[in-house]
Amino acid sequence: MKKSITTALVLSAMSGCAPATGGASAHQSARGSSCNSATSCQNIGLRYAGRGDQKNYAIAARYFERSCNYGLSEGCNNLAFLYANARGVTQSYTLAYKYWGMACRMGNEAACANLDLAKEKVAAMHRR
Repeated sequence: MKKSITTALVLSAMSGCAPATGGASAHQSARGSSCNSATSCQNIGLRYAGRGDQKNYAIAARYFERSCNYGLSEGCNNLAFLYANARGVTQSYTLAYKYWGMACRMGNEAACANLDLAKEKVAAMHRR
């Protein structure tokens, strides 16, 4: 059975949550770099990865990376998705593998499922 990369960001856990930035919009938060927790960084990243006029995957990637660095597996998983699909970042299955691995070790089942696919892609690149 052919595996596929999960095509949706992890919105279910965080959708509907306002960013923890004192009511500031995501755009204001991005300029002020004011996320100070895994959840607030994740929420801002989701707003930039979502629908609407504020969609900007490059900014979303920065916030997902911060969320991941704070230890939130969803941030690592979402960042890996962006790397695997070249959304806002240069495509890199090596980095996707790294971040899915981090998320998987944190217990994120979606990341664990995507880890094998990324491993296959990285191995194929090294065989060339």
